[in-house]
Amino acid sequence: MAKLKPYAATNDNLITHGLAPTMRFLIAVALDGSTMTYGEIGAKLEGEAGFSTIFRTRLGFVVGSLMGKIQMVEPTAPLINVLAVNQKDRQPSKGAGSFMAHRFKEKRLGRDDAKTRFPNLWQHSFERAAGEVYKVSAAEWADLYRKVFDAPLDGHAIENEREDRKRGTEKDGIQTGRNYGSGGEGPYHKALRLWIKDNPGLVDNAFAEATTDTEVDLDSGDRIDVVYKLIDRTIVVEVKSRISNDVDLRRGVYQCVKYRAVRQAMDVREATPIEALLVTENELPGEIAALVKLHGIRHFMAPLERG
Repeated sequence: MAKLKPYAATNDNLITHGLAPTMRFLIAVALDGSTMTYGEIGAKLEGEAGFSTIFRTRLGFVVGSLMGKIQMVEPTAPLINVLAVNQKDRQPSKGAGSFMAHRFKEKRLGRDDAKTRFPNLWQHSFERAAGEVYKVSAAEWADLYRKVFDAPLDGHAIENEREDRKRGTEKDGIQTGRNYGSGGEGPYHKALRLWIKDNPGLVDNAFAEATTDTEVDLDSGDRIDVVYKLIDRTIVVEVKSRISNDVDLRRGVYQCVKYRAVRQAMDVREATPIEALLVTENELPGEIAALVKLHGIRHFMAPLERG
């Protein structure tokens, strides 16, 4: 016998019981630098928030209502609703246009036909809005959620949501996340990873204002050591400590290649570059240096003595 759902998908119920979980879903997506289709939001509201079947055409109403509620508390909040996208074109529906029109002071975006009439303007504005959303930190999202819903959202809840969206059911033999072996992550690697995460400006002055994150899971199941998020680009960072040998370093180059490609595929911004950075504590051997150059990967040698 099918389990009864506590909430019928009425407008009142969607606003009362659907906006908070939708914001949690979208925060996880924002921190991962990706998007979520309207269908995926509907499925999670039905499966996790107790809603009866929600027609997918109604999900625009849900995310629009969420953004309106957020702006009542914080009028300048980034437009997290733009990360709810159509399955076919990976862009938000026309309902996002009014929010972008107001945000960027461009009335044409508010027209019902803006998406088809002004496709270049729409794409540029969408990517700009998404870039602003991607740069917000987990702590800032948690603070905004508390203000909007008068309820806490701690770091563990955010991380659980991020992990849940990538959790599959098939046993395909692929090791997800970072496999450090039976001994776990070594002390040199951990120390370097955390230093790189906390000191983007020492890596490059251009990174000084970056929002940083560490041990970031990709939708492929891989985990990036560090990510720097800027408005105009994202940098994925692979760390290799002082005890790494040539095999480790070569693997690091190809990890950079893979992470850059997957993160680019996840990011909706077509014109915004995803860069890869290999961090070591020693000089690169000639072969590895040539490989780094060949694949367009930046290299930074961290000082051994970091105070």
